[in-house]
Amino acid sequence: MPQRLPITNNWAEKTIQDFYSNQLKQQVSQEYPHLPEQNLNILIDQQWQKFKEENRQLLESQTSQLTQQYKEIFQQEDGTPYLLGIDPYYYYRQTEYVLKNGFPGTSVKTGMLWDDYRLAPLGREAEWNFHHWFAAWWHRFLNLFGDFSLMFTFFYVGTVFSALTVIPGFFIGRRISNNNAGGFFAAMLLAVSVFFVSRTTGESSDTDVYAVFFPVLIAWLFLEAMSAHNKKSKLIWISLAGLMTGVFAFAWTGWWFIATFVVATLGLNIIYKLSLKLLEHKKLSLALKSSELLSQFYILFTYLLSGSLFVSLFTSVNQFIRVVLGPFKFLKLKAVAVGTYWPNIRTTVAELNVASFNNVLEQLGGKWFLALAILVVIALLFIKNKNGKREAYPSIFIAIWVVSALFATTKGVRFILQATPIFAIAVGSLLGLVWGYGSYWISKEIKLNSIATKIILFILLSLLLIQPIKEGHSQAFNSVSSMNDGWYGALTKIKQETPQDIIITSWWDFGHWFKAIADRPVTFDGGTQTPWGAYWVGRSLLTADERLSVGIIRMLNCGQNKAFEELDTVLNDTPQSIELLNKIVRVNRDSAANLLKTSGLNTEQAQIILQYTHCNNPPADYYITSEDMVGKAGVWGHFGSWDFNRAVMHKETRQLPRPQATQLLTNNFKLSQQEAEKIHSEVISTDADRWIASWPGFLTRIGSCNRVNEETIHCSTTFQDKPITVVIGINSLNARLGNTNITPNSLVYATPDDVREKVFDGERVGISVVLIPDGNNEYKFLLADPLQAAGMFTRLFFLEGQGLKCFSKFDDRRQFDSQRIITWKVDYDCLQENKVFFQ
Repeated sequence: MPQRLPITNNWAEKTIQDFYSNQLKQQVSQEYPHLPEQNLNILIDQQWQKFKEENRQLLESQTSQLTQQYKEIFQQEDGTPYLLGIDPYYYYRQTEYVLKNGFPGTSVKTGMLWDDYRLAPLGREAEWNFHHWFAAWWHRFLNLFGDFSLMFTFFYVGTVFSALTVIPGFFIGRRISNNNAGGFFAAMLLAVSVFFVSRTTGESSDTDVYAVFFPVLIAWLFLEAMSAHNKKSKLIWISLAGLMTGVFAFAWTGWWFIATFVVATLGLNIIYKLSLKLLEHKKLSLALKSSELLSQFYILFTYLLSGSLFVSLFTSVNQFIRVVLGPFKFLKLKAVAVGTYWPNIRTTVAELNVASFNNVLEQLGGKWFLALAILVVIALLFIKNKNGKREAYPSIFIAIWVVSALFATTKGVRFILQATPIFAIAVGSLLGLVWGYGSYWISKEIKLNSIATKIILFILLSLLLIQPIKEGHSQAFNSVSSMNDGWYGALTKIKQETPQDIIITSWWDFGHWFKAIADRPVTFDGGTQTPWGAYWVGRSLLTADERLSVGIIRMLNCGQNKAFEELDTVLNDTPQSIELLNKIVRVNRDSAANLLKTSGLNTEQAQIILQYTHCNNPPADYYITSEDMVGKAGVWGHFGSWDFNRAVMHKETRQLPRPQATQLLTNNFKLSQQEAEKIHSEVISTDADRWIASWPGFLTRIGSCNRVNEETIHCSTTFQDKPITVVIGINSLNARLGNTNITPNSLVYATPDDVREKVFDGERVGISVVLIPDGNNEYKFLLADPLQAAGMFTRLFFLEGQGLKCFSKFDDRRQFDSQRIITWKVDYDCLQENKVFFQ
């Protein structure tokens, strides 16, 4: 469905209706100027309905044309839609490598596959992955029947596995409920699950589909092994489960969870059966020799053997250990400042934001889905299978998966995906059980025809699917690519008009786009969210020092974080190394060498550092500032303002008793006893992320200012749901809030040659004002955190680069929703002139 972009038709209809409705409103308002608003709206609606009826063909034609225009915003020139999401472009690029080079990388270095476009200029090791392997095969296969672009064929990779997922889902539902109705309900609920649709159809070319397809497939193979009637069949089924576990490990890094569930279920089932046999035989030796218990050991051993074999074959020998270690590493997923002084970027990844439990349940189908999942766990403990025996393993398996999946959602919303299949299967199976037992009971007790009873009950139960189907359809219907002609044009210009060896620097979010569309290396991307990259790029955006900003960019383009690594090897003091690097990157090579020597480095050590901070002929850099980064400013500002001294304090004292902690703080940081006690109290009582660095962002959108007289302007906006007016003197450059004596922290303003910041004394409100010239002696403004107000992003994006010497504008364009994308070429020599205002 996203391939057809059906939502664009709704956009077109609404745009046209709004256009004509506004015209009708003007006409009606002129005819009836004193008509109450409610009556006016009724009359406008009547006029619109009449106009629509009389001009149906015209409206249909205009809607069709506008729909096509909207679609073209999200399509290449040949009509192929852009891939949905961001991460798919990484695998798209890797698939291009496979088709072009025969391996998923740009080169081979010392026998290793290498991708020179990531963490440029160093690059990083490239690895084979099921996704780009299958995508390359799929592309070649489809092109046997036509001439299709890679973007077209790649779009359908996730769709294929989404469709295939319902097959094992059906068989699991049928196995648990012992009827086809259970299979149907389980498969249908799985297919239309909102979160599954959003993560597969919504980003149809990403790897998320494997997080559902393979667990469901492995679960089905496991359940077939457990219910098989003979030893040979059991071992074949469980060996296939081991094989698919290996393929899953090749496809998705979080593969271990389903293997852990299988092993845990087998272990608990063995304990359960052993307990029953001990009650029966009274002797452990006799209990262990029972054929029923031995078959469980055979299945467990075969799964461990086949799983470890295929995981090792498809990935590496060490990977299978994740079945045991994976859960423990998962618990520390978002730990901050625990093992390192660098920030943990995972704390700000949107997919790892934590949703409320109610929101999680809503994504999974509502509270009644949880109730039904619990009910099926209980019901399966009492229901006999076809052999007349009660088995605990279905309940154990479902319970482990449900509980673990719900716990996983406390680590981030992306893990709702792991809960999706088991909830769909559990509820679908329960509906199958209700259908099977309910139709039997009704036909027996009420003496109704058996077939009629089954049909009627099936129809009634199917009514429960209406809402999930509508929600799933709505999710797919509204799916649209975040890539559009604006971004595609900006990146295509870089591809066509810049040398091949340039590097693109921006925040990491769209790094995969930059590599795939601009065909250029990047500083970092969504798969290489390095702590140092987050700090240095965030620092380059946040700092008000242009020389520091461009010095950081040059350092990254000389060797990423190599300068820090080499310097810290000598100093063995992370805060001191960071502080020194922030000093040397902003000055020339000779001055930097002197600073290094003053800090205790010899000539040889200094030269090693300088080759990574002031290398000869660093790659040219194109620096992208885009409107989405305004909303993300708190995040990159957080990393850019990371306080390494505070990180050390937190890491080294958070688990120490108060006397030892205060002694360490007074000795190492030259604090008084009172200051040390205060800091230790903060460390043990405040979230590490919030204590180490703030989250400085932009507080309002751009607002307008009204001129009161030649000297004074009033700039009004809404801040924290309250109206606020800043009174600014154009000549005096004084500013205050309304009629009070309270001032902002600072006023950032443009001069004919530069941008300056005036810092105020006295009672301050904790925000800064950025004053933006708007031509004809008019002004706009916005409110920002004081750390952001005079920063490089503010100057580049909001103040058009006014007065900057180290950046020249390469491209400036708007997307269909008017959001800007500005690309700057970095000048390491800082010889540019940017005089934008007051000309």
